[in-house]
Amino acid sequence: MTYVCINCGSEVDYDYIVKHKLKCTKCREKRSNIWVKRRPQTSKTVIAR
Repeated sequence: MTYVCINCGSEVDYDYIVKHKLKCTKCREKRSNIWVKRRPQTSKTVIAR
């Protein structure tokens, strides 16, 4: 699962977040609420009748 820092926009894996104890090494913020899950872009199929 990929996570994105809301301050700087860097994308990292969950293992990276655990290894660095919730710290973003790019913008040097250390908080738990700066990480947002990045959802994969999947095409949605709409079935209409």
